[in-house]
Amino acid sequence: MGGTDNTEKNEAAWLVQPRFSSVSPSVRSVCQSFSIVVQTFVNIGVSKQQTSLSSQTLMSISKIAALILISVFAPVTSTVDAQAVARGYWQTRFDDNDDRVQLTFEDYDIHGRRSGMTNFGVAPSQLQGVSRSQLADGDGPVRFSLVRDAGTFNFEGQVYHGRGTGSFTFSPDPRFAQQMVSRGYSRPSGEEQFLLALHDMGYAVVDELKSQGYYRPSIDDLITMGMHGARLDFVRGIGSLGYHLKDVDDLVEMRDHGVTPDFITGLRAAGYGKLTAEQLVELRDHGVTPKYISDLASFGYNKLTSDETRELRDHGVTADYIRGLARAGYTRLSTDDLLTARDHGVTSDFAEGFKRMYPKVSLDDLVRLRDHGVTLSFAERVRGYDSGVTIDELVRRRDRGDRF
Repeated sequence: MGGTDNTEKNEAAWLVQPRFSSVSPSVRSVCQSFSIVVQTFVNIGVSKQQTSLSSQTLMSISKIAALILISVFAPVTSTVDAQAVARGYWQTRFDDNDDRVQLTFEDYDIHGRRSGMTNFGVAPSQLQGVSRSQLADGDGPVRFSLVRDAGTFNFEGQVYHGRGTGSFTFSPDPRFAQQMVSRGYSRPSGEEQFLLALHDMGYAVVDELKSQGYYRPSIDDLITMGMHGARLDFVRGIGSLGYHLKDVDDLVEMRDHGVTPDFITGLRAAGYGKLTAEQLVELRDHGVTPKYISDLASFGYNKLTSDETRELRDHGVTADYIRGLARAGYTRLSTDDLLTARDHGVTSDFAEGFKRMYPKVSLDDLVRLRDHGVTLSFAERVRGYDSGVTIDELVRRRDRGDRF
């Protein structure tokens, strides 16, 4: 009898448990709870004989109930799971300063492949089903969604005083794939739609690229653009300033190097209005900013070419450096003089120190003193023995290795 009991119990479990793998976690939990009830009912009848029904009858009832449960839930949940091509975890942080929500996607799974972390800011109004006050000050469970052209993210979890966490699923919009095909693109996969939605690359970006005369990118190219931040606002901003680059790779390069519409506008305000995309990237890479250009202009260097400005920046000729030489009396220097002094290590302290000892010392003399290793302390010690020593004599004594 004990063996029969175990067989009957195992059979009841077999009916329900394997089928749970095809349903969603929430329904799986319900089914498992129902399974426990069924098995408990069987145990009462079979093990303790506390019912007038036979164990075979109880088993028949449990089988029927289990099958009904599966038939009701499994088709629905399998359809939902088939639609969700990605799932993972999310976090939110409400930023009062700019009234935006920093949304982070973590450890997401795309068709069984694990991925990393992505975060970006969204306006509270973009998150449907949750209010701004909940995101900023709420305390409790939330369910909301973020709808993009390529599909919808559905979020479930908890918020607590400006922060939130939970899990999400992504369901691609079947209309998106057809719309992309109608625009001349290949049909995106569910995974590609997830990535396009994640980085907000939708119809508007595609249509903007076409209107600006870009070569049609691939789906992978669009995903790369989104990952690197070359999204709709960037494409429009660059285009409004006259940069229609034809190839989206050039857009990505500009974005990667920090050439933004604000950067270009700032350079134009500083007098650099006709730069190529390559020149913009080069200036940005070398640390030439609108402020740097403005600082140079304040000392009279306001008609420099982009190459001259870049060279000064490369050699460390800053506003502070120019200001220091000016304090020592060296003003209106040519760019070549600035570069020579900086390259040879003529600092403002070095210039001011020798200017006190030799009021008429030239910049060329300072360069020669620096090149021969004549330091301020060496000059002061020599002058302690011979107050009338000349600059030429200082150099000769240093070259001979005289010690004082």
